[in-house]
Amino acid sequence: MNLISIAVEQDPDRQARNTVQTGLFDANVDVTGDGHFDVIFVAARDSNANLVGGVVGEAYWGYVNFTAVWVHPEHRRRGLASQMLNAAEVEAARLGYSQAYLDTFSFQAPELYLGAGYEVFGTLDNFPAGAKRLFLRKAIAPQAT
Repeated sequence: MNLISIAVEQDPDRQARNTVQTGLFDANVDVTGDGHFDVIFVAARDSNANLVGGVVGEAYWGYVNFTAVWVHPEHRRRGLASQMLNAAEVEAARLGYSQAYLDTFSFQAPELYLGAGYEVFGTLDNFPAGAKRLFLRKAIAPQAT
């Protein structure tokens, strides 16, 4: 009989993390029969091709999860985030996804998402202290072909 030990590992190596993530992915595919996964990436670049903003999304099972929306501080408040988010939604819809979700913090820019038609479906209060973590969703329209 093989003895199993359980321990907290402070700095797990990449292979260990990948093994856990791949194991979970494979288990999900076994249940759903669907392992299709798309990455949605929209970039904003200046005239020198420097990245000044971007949106990252992971899409599967009809949903796109926008995991990062960022604009360099020098370029904020110019509508770049709204334009990139819209472009990411259009791309996700083009690929056949009908729903989008994301999370943000109350000290970031929740008004950006609310103004783009997202609705709050959950919150975690006092995360971090004195703030909230907000979870938002939106139906995205399929694109006409």
